[in-house]
Amino acid sequence: MRSIIASLRECVCGPAVSASTNKTQDDHPAHVHEQFEPVSEDYPSFPPPPPPAILADRDHYRAIVDRRKYAAPRGVYEDSSLFALYRLYEFIVLDYVFGYRNLLEWFWRKKEWPVHEIPDPQDSDPARYAFLACVTYLMVRSFNARVSLGLTRGGRAIMLTEEVEEARSRPHHERTFERVPAWAEAAPPLAETLSIPTHDGVTLNGISDERADQDFLKKNILIWTPHIHFT
Repeated sequence: MRSIIASLRECVCGPAVSASTNKTQDDHPAHVHEQFEPVSEDYPSFPPPPPPAILADRDHYRAIVDRRKYAAPRGVYEDSSLFALYRLYEFIVLDYVFGYRNLLEWFWRKKEWPVHEIPDPQDSDPARYAFLACVTYLMVRSFNARVSLGLTRGGRAIMLTEEVEEARSRPHHERTFERVPAWAEAAPPLAETLSIPTHDGVTLNGISDERADQDFLKKNILIWTPHIHFT
C-alpha cells in the first residue's frame, strides 16, 4: 500500500532495514539495516472526526494528518475513491490548501474513479455526511473546468502544442463531464448552520456573504469557496 506522500508526490521510499549488525571475516561492519515497523499514527482513522471536533484544535489535527504515511486505514491494502474523499474532507475542514489542491490533482489523474461513482459513505454523522456531499460538488466544478478546456482525465500531464489544440477543438458533446453522485444530491442540509473558519480563524459574515461557497450553502454549511483549480 502506498503512502500518502508517495501517492501525492510520487516519492520513492528507501528499502526496509533491520536492526541486526553483521561483520565480515575481516571484522569490518557490514551494512546496518533497521526494520521499519508501522505504528497506529502512520494510518488514518476511519471515519475521521466530525467537523466540530477537528475545528476544536486544528493545529493538533493538522499534526496528526502530517504524520501519516499511508492513505488507507490499518489492515486495508488498497486505496479507494471513498478514502480519498475523506482525505479531501479533512484537508478542506483544515483549510489546508496545499493538501487539498494536490489531492484534487491526484484524483483527477485517477480516471478509473468517476466522481459520480464514489460510493455512498452512509456516514452516521450528519455534519460529516453533508460536508462529504459538498466536497463532491467541488470536485465536479474543478474537474469540469478542465474538461471545458478540452482536457481529459486520461490525458498526459504534459501535452504537445498540437495535442492541446486538438483537445480544445473537440466538440463539447464528445467530452466526458463529471457529475455528482446521487447520494450527494440527496444528502439533507443541516438543521443548524455549520460555520468553517479559515486556517487563520476568519469567519464569513453569514449566509449572505458573497464569498461563501454556494454548493456548501445548499447543505447549510458556511465556508469560503476553496481554491479548487490547479494547473
